[in-house]
Amino acid sequence: MIKRRWIQSYWAFFDEAWPQPFENSQRMWSFDRTVTINKPLVTVPWRSIGFYALTGQSVITYKERLVKETIVEALEEIREQNPVGRILLVADNYGSHHAKLTQQRADELGIEFVFIPPYSPTLNAIEPLWKDLKREISPEIFEDKDHFREFLTETFLQLSHRLSFATDWIETFLPDVQRLR
Repeated sequence: MIKRRWIQSYWAFFDEAWPQPFENSQRMWSFDRTVTINKPLVTVPWRSIGFYALTGQSVITYKERLVKETIVEALEEIREQNPVGRILLVADNYGSHHAKLTQQRADELGIEFVFIPPYSPTLNAIEPLWKDLKREISPEIFEDKDHFREFLTETFLQLSHRLSFATDWIETFLPDVQRLR
């Protein structure tokens, strides 16, 4: 009799975004057009790198530049939060994801990239999460950059508990999986 040893695997989506405190996808309407939203137009210098985990712990990290070295740092942070098992990371074709340094470190960390076809952002389930995150930013006014960063972290981690962003992806690519969480 052959015994199977099940290795824990994490499925996750990986992407970068640059949400800003002045995101305004929420519209206000009035008869006399006197209603306005006053928000400080302060740009934060860092980009957000998100790891939307279907299984395991989601992670959001912030980097001032998106280069292969900072992508490697993000992968190390992801591994730190998900220390056991293989990580299958669905990602777009951003150049830093394909860099030799990134791929070597990913192999060392037990992270395997699964690249979506070019020009197919709908196949990366983190995209609707970013959209909802920006919608949550819209009505808020932030005291400072630290308050904004704290809001981003809390909101991203809260939204990442929803599997609804990945429902179509799961049904299409993992039809035999009964329950992920």
